[in-house]
Amino acid sequence: MMRTLPPKPEPPSNDDCCLSGCEFCVWDLYDDDMREYQKQAGVIRDAFEALGKPVPTCIRPESLRDAVDPTMRAFLDLEREMAMRIQQEADEHSDGSKDGS
Repeated sequence: MMRTLPPKPEPPSNDDCCLSGCEFCVWDLYDDDMREYQKQAGVIRDAFEALGKPVPTCIRPESLRDAVDPTMRAFLDLEREMAMRIQQEADEHSDGSKDGS
């Protein structure tokens, strides 16, 4: 049974972002939606390939790139990495305090 791919997420307009570093920036939400879309497209693409059927153009990797400007993509990646580091440090700190350290 083939899945149906939802519509490709639309990137936010420049007016949608206030550039103030919101915890849940519209660009972060778009990035999350785009990653999920790409993941679902990959599942469908794999199903086509497993059946030996031609893969539709709309789900080929080159068609799944997001519409984010490369500069914004670098910024989003940096923000995501920093958030992961902060969370990792918080987790390490909380683990250390449980040991009586």
